[in-house]
Amino acid sequence: MAKSAILRVYKYVIREWKILVLAIILSFSSTFLVMLIPRFIGDLLNAVESYDPSRLLPLSLAIVGLTFSEGLLAFLVRYLFESIAQKTVYRLRLDLYRHLHELSYGFYDRVDIGEIIVRVTNDMDNLNRFISFATMPLLGTIFSATIALYMLLSRNVELTLTAASLLPLIALITILFNRKVYPILENSWRAMSQFNSTIQEYTSTVKILKALGVEDIFGEVYKSRLNDLYNLNMRFFKYASISWPSIGLVSSIIQIVVYLYGGLKVATGVLSVPNIVEFLLYLTMLNGPIIGLGFFILDYQRASVSAARIFDVLDREPEVKDEPGAMDLRDIKGHIKFENVSFGYDPNKPIIANVSFEVKPGEKVAIVGPTGSGKSTLIKLIPRFYDPQSGRILLDGIDIRNIRIKSLRKHIGIVHQDILLFAGTIKENITYGKPNASMNEVIEASKAAGIHDFIISLPKGYDTNVAEKGLTLSGGQRQRIAIARTLILNPKILILDDPTSNLDAETEDVVIEALKKLIEGRTVFIVTQRLSTLRLADRIIVLENGRIVEEGTHEELMKLGGAYAKLYNAQFAHQESLIVGGR
Repeated sequence: MAKSAILRVYKYVIREWKILVLAIILSFSSTFLVMLIPRFIGDLLNAVESYDPSRLLPLSLAIVGLTFSEGLLAFLVRYLFESIAQKTVYRLRLDLYRHLHELSYGFYDRVDIGEIIVRVTNDMDNLNRFISFATMPLLGTIFSATIALYMLLSRNVELTLTAASLLPLIALITILFNRKVYPILENSWRAMSQFNSTIQEYTSTVKILKALGVEDIFGEVYKSRLNDLYNLNMRFFKYASISWPSIGLVSSIIQIVVYLYGGLKVATGVLSVPNIVEFLLYLTMLNGPIIGLGFFILDYQRASVSAARIFDVLDREPEVKDEPGAMDLRDIKGHIKFENVSFGYDPNKPIIANVSFEVKPGEKVAIVGPTGSGKSTLIKLIPRFYDPQSGRILLDGIDIRNIRIKSLRKHIGIVHQDILLFAGTIKENITYGKPNASMNEVIEASKAAGIHDFIISLPKGYDTNVAEKGLTLSGGQRQRIAIARTLILNPKILILDDPTSNLDAETEDVVIEALKKLIEGRTVFIVTQRLSTLRLADRIIVLENGRIVEEGTHEELMKLGGAYAKLYNAQFAHQESLIVGGR
């Protein structure tokens, strides 16, 4: 899997084949110039040894010229390789984002947010480093090693074989190191995902933690995650601290062997000092690629893990997608019909079982039931966040699976319990689903949501940034901005997912008035634990264990004295007494 994932990364690299070919040619040219330098240094030393001053200046200038030219080519090669790496990672990040956008609702229910963050950030950085600093220079490194080995053999075969006899030790150290670190890198990836999730959880719950005074408890969780990450990183660097100096030690031993063996050859007149210097320079050029190969394998291990994680997401098929020949909707009436619908997140454990009911255009229906009865799951089926395992849902007589998902959701507005405002201005938040909305539409939607007067009281009005320093939006204000965002879309079908559960009584009254305007002339589904929101419904459907047990108006169901009456007396009656008592 990891190997095939890296090959798929290379397919992205090859898209920049023109730059790649140019970079390889320049890399070979740079390597060729580097290989000439020891030869000229050897000639320079021979000129010094033979007292030939006429050759000193030309040879010195040639060495300076070669060094400068090689440096210029190295800069160009580095820039081109980095360009390829950046473009490759850019395309991968873009493809990953697009695919994350296409994946179904269920993916985000199952996958931890920390894993997604690590894939988009750390894993992409690992690939960028691998492409730029490992893969791209590899051909140049092989070319350099080949030329260096040829030059060494041409200088002295016996000395070359003596020095090369120790080179397998470097390969052995590298192999042993990589066998140790690969599982550590995998575990480190998981630890980083958990750590990111912990930070995400902390930032989203910090107010609750402070209110409860339990920051220390969460701090222990944070410290535990941090310790896991720290310990894994230290294990990695423990092996790195052993292997890298070991490779350096072997390289030093090779040089010592050359000094001793070469010194004997100089003493016997077989070799000259310039020959030994030139030989050592070429040997250094051979050691570099061998050590570089060790780093390549290390980066390959990191990149393999990262690439496998990235393509694990890219290879996932959306569970809910457009059927072949799916149609677009223009105008709808908003007639919804459930026919024998069954669904479970685990198909063997249905949460909704054989549910059938009908909601006429403009009708307001509340879905109530005890915790775990399937209320929230049921309304997730209407915009096709999930598809039922059996049965079907009809919109104006059309199976919603035969409607394009974007077209279907364009006609459905949802007001959530959790109020989310995007970074940007108030106007941008209201028009998020309809960027081309006119200012008149924005104002009309805001007036209907009961938030217009507040907005124009701000110094910048609709251009006020929701994250602006000194601006504190209450829960009710945020919810009314969200309602205005839904109003401007003018959907025929509305889902109110407990929109007032997090609001105080006074704010709830204001939001309820906005909701009354929002639901006019629309088909509405209401899931709520608040009596004030429940009273917006024309009809009530009662769920128990994923099945409809009762259906009717509030008065009809209270007369029955069944499941709804029990639920109402347990959950809503005290709210009614508060309303009667003026709260």
